[in-house]
Formats: sequence, structure tokens, C-alpha cells
Amino acid sequence: MSDGSPASVPAPVPDATSASASAVVPDPAPAAVAAAVPDSAPAPAATPVYFGDDPEPEQVDLSSVRLVGIVNVTPDSFSDGGQYVAPDAAVRHGLDLLCAGADELDVGGESTRPGATPVDTGEECARVLPVIEGLRVAGVTAPISVDTFHVATARAALAAGADGINDVTGFKDPEMRALAAKTAARCILMHAAARQDLAASADLLLAQASLLQRAGVARGRIALDPGFGFTPTRDDDICLYGQAPGLIDCLRSKGYSTYVGLSRKRFLATLFGEDRPPEERDQASAELSAALAAAGATWLRVHDAAATRAQLTRLATQPAQTAYVALGSNIEPREDHLRAALRFLQTLPATTLTATAPLYVSEPAYYEDQAPFYNTVVRLDTRLGPRALFAGLQAAERLAGRIKTTPNGPRIIDLDLLSYGNVILETDALTLPHPRIAQRAFVVEPLLALEPDYRFPTGARLTREAERYGAIIEVHPALLPDALPACF
Repeated sequence: MSDGSPASVPAPVPDATSASASAVVPDPAPAAVAAAVPDSAPAPAATPVYFGDDPEPEQVDLSSVRLVGIVNVTPDSFSDGGQYVAPDAAVRHGLDLLCAGADELDVGGESTRPGATPVDTGEECARVLPVIEGLRVAGVTAPISVDTFHVATARAALAAGADGINDVTGFKDPEMRALAAKTAARCILMHAAARQDLAASADLLLAQASLLQRAGVARGRIALDPGFGFTPTRDDDICLYGQAPGLIDCLRSKGYSTYVGLSRKRFLATLFGEDRPPEERDQASAELSAALAAAGATWLRVHDAAATRAQLTRLATQPAQTAYVALGSNIEPREDHLRAALRFLQTLPATTLTATAPLYVSEPAYYEDQAPFYNTVVRLDTRLGPRALFAGLQAAERLAGRIKTTPNGPRIIDLDLLSYGNVILETDALTLPHPRIAQRAFVVEPLLALEPDYRFPTGARLTREAERYGAIIEVHPALLPDALPACF
């Protein structure tokens, strides 16, 4: 690709058994265990490394971010199917979204969830046209897009008062491109092909945008959607979240704005609780959407406009929070894995890496038949919400090739969010502060090296007095991340 195109988040090549999602990470061979402890003696006074005089991330200008409220006129949508099938109910919902902070609306009449029953254009038009017309009759002047990949539906919706086309197939149909060129409609073009790597995703979006432009659509009318929820697996969506800042930056460098629709998507259930109904994903949706707005996304397609607007306001106006993250690896090359994780942390939007502790070599904890671990703790100043930060750490693990098999077993990289300001949080997947901070010597020692007077939100001090797992073998100077690639 030409300059400005992103590459995948830098990570070392994982061991051969962990390179694919179906592989299992084996226990290290005895020779690996024997060679695990470095020959060199630890530095006599390994100390933390602190970065910068004023490390707090700059406030983010989110004044140009647009919230797009979702109006599903479908009986089978994964998120709210059946609630707004009646035109009057859908119109009221659209008005409520605008009152709650949405700037625009997106009206759809066919579910695109996996396994959904296809809808012909006659039925689709019968669902969406009365809603678009009803919104205009109610005095709505905000932009309205129609979520469809059928040319006939798009044409009818534009005639009824819509002014945008949201095509999840990426405007592959030449007739849809021709319709867009003949109108003033904004075009939301989504990535809908099989995933390869980040560079390939950018190439595909840019190629489809080029087809639209050749058909006569001005670049300023095109918004590019990375396609959350349309990847092969939920883990792919989590990886996409980690890669999205680089992708957004690349697309902006080519003159395109980005449209993000991750609200209530199933990968959020993987991260934050499988047994929760879709509407209970709204806080996570708001935090992750706001994080990508901080990375440069212009449009956020959301179900809960109020929660997302509140999160945007918090991110733009509130002071940064101090977060501590523990990093560990016991699969070679361990130092390279840790450095790759440090580089990834530097790509998180609205976040600054402010300090890193020395490197602690520790005995394995809980599951003893494995190699010693290399461990450190870093301090971040971040404006992201805790769920957005946690999701970024989970993305980093997956992008590095980590596959969770044996509980507490060997791992390429492990990133644990230890604490986030004075927040106390308990969900299915995320508890803050981390419930096992005080149990682990390989966490306590680097954390106290960074913050000797570390205190829990309750005011209690973290001490070295209790018996802990993962005894420290050696201490070495702090690792520093290598220079970031140009795409970041």
C-alpha cells in the first residue's frame, strides 16, 4: 500500500501452535523451562521509567462527532426486534432518539443478523417508507439514512425523504452506485468481505470508495464503515476494535470520514457477559464508541443516544484517570511480546503511557508445570472509560495470538487491568480493582515499585505482608517499547 496505509498492530510472530484460532498452546518443553531464567544478573537498582513532564493526554475535541440513532423496523433484529414494527412506534422511537442526543437517524427494514430471513423489496418498502415519511411529517429536519442494499428500496426511500444510503454490501451493485451518483445522498459504505489483515481491510474500503467516485459520487459524500458485526467471529470483532484507531487514521489520511456501528454487537457479550440481553450492552457500547470517536471516527451508529452522548461529554471534559495494567509472558520471545504490548498501549486513543516498572522474573503461579514468567506493570493516564480500556487490552491479547486453553497456563501475553482511578466495578467479566492484585507477588512488586503508597479505592494500602503466588526470581531494568510504525 502507499504511505499512510496501516499495518496490523505490531506483535511478534507467535509460536507455531498458537498462530491459528484452532490451535492449542502446549506446555513448554523441559529445555524451555531450563533456559527460562536469564543468565545475566539483575541490575543492582532496577527502577521504574517515567515518560514526559506533563503526560496527561490532551483533551479531545469531539464537537464534530455525529450520533446516528438506530430505528429498526423489523420483527427479527438481534438487538430490539419487534419493538418498533408499527410505523407509529418507530416514528416515536426516532423522535425519542433525537431528543436524547442523536443528530441523525438510520432506518432499516431488513435484519442483517446471521440467519435472518431475507425480505423482498416490497415488504422492506412497506416497513421503512411510512416511518421516513412520518418523521418528515413530524417536522424532523435531521438527516435520515435508509439501511438497505436493495436499489428499489433506496430509490423509494430517497423519494420519501431520506438523504443517505447505508449499504452493508459496500455499494457493490453498479445500479446502487448509479443511483447514488444521480442524487445528493450521503453514502455509508461498509466493509463486508472476508477478513484478512488491517492493510487488506483498508485496501478493500478504499477500492470500493474509488468505484463510487468513478461513478460520480464526491469523496465528501462517502463515509467508510469498518464493519463491526460482519466479521467471521466475535474474536475478529474484538481484534477489529484494537485495529480500528490505525484504520481510522489511514482512512482520514486519504480524505475519508469513518462511520462506526458497534452498538450492542455480539462481541460485547463475549467481553462483558454472555447471559445479558442486548440492551444491557449499552454502557459498553457507549464507551467503545466514544473511544473510536476519540480515535477520529465521525459518525457513531447507536441504540442508546443518551448514554453515548454522556460518554462523549465525559471523555471530552473530565480529567484523565490513572490506570494500572499488569503484563506477563512465559512463551519465547518473552521480552518481544512485552514490548509489542507496550507498543500497542501507545496506540490507544486518549491514553498516555506514563511509567513502566522494572522487569520481574517470577515462578509460575497456580499452574506450576510451565516456564517462569516475565512481568511488569505500567501506568496509563487515560480518558477512555474502563470498559473501553479493558476491551483494548483484550484486543491486544488476541492480536498477539493468545489462545486461552489451560487455565493459568502458558501464554504469549497477558494484560490485566488492575485498577482504574477510584472506580469500583463488578460485572460478569470485569471487576475493578482486580480481585487478585494482592495475591500475586509478580503484580505486587512492580505495582509498589511504581506507586509505593498504592491504595485501593477503599483507602486500604497494598502491602507485602501476605503470602503470595508467583515468587520473584530476578529483577531487571524496565523494558522500553520500540519506536511505533509510521501508520500510528
